[in-house]
Parts: sequence; structure tokens; C-alpha cells
Amino acid sequence: MRLAAGMTSNHVETLLYMARQGHGIACLPDFAVRQALADGALATVLDDWTSASSTFWVLWPSNRQLLPRVRAFVDFRAEHLLAATP
Repeated sequence: MRLAAGMTSNHVETLLYMARQGHGIACLPDFAVRQALADGALATVLDDWTSASSTFWVLWPSNRQLLPRVRAFVDFRAEHLLAATP
């Protein structure tokens, strides 16, 4: 069954704001909702249907040399995303 959506977005901050305002549920990454969960502003739902891990992809054109700033960003995100998982 498909539910009607009153609002859709692919922007994490927008989804977080709308969920905090009580406009429905959102599927958001742990790092984005950690504080709101700790404050009690949000609560988890559907825990039995979610997994503890997911995939984070970084893509760039294969015909280009990887820029040092892109490599630094990928390394930074990998270190901090992995450190944020329990």
C-alpha cells in the first residue's frame, strides 16, 4: 500500500525540521538526529524494520584525477561516519 505524502524532500535539514515540528516521520541518518533524540524532541519508530548499518557512496568521474580536497573530504567523512556508529 502506498501512502499519500503531504511533503517530500531530499534535504536532511528540511526533513529534520519538519519532523521536529510534528509534521510526520522521516528517515534520517543517525548523525542528523542524535541531538534531537537525546533531547526527547524526536523518537525512533519502525525500529524492527531498520538495520544498524547502511552504505554511504561518494562518486566522482572516472576520467579525472582525484583532487586532494576530494580525497581529504572522503577520508574525513569515512573517519567520522565510522566513529559515529555504536
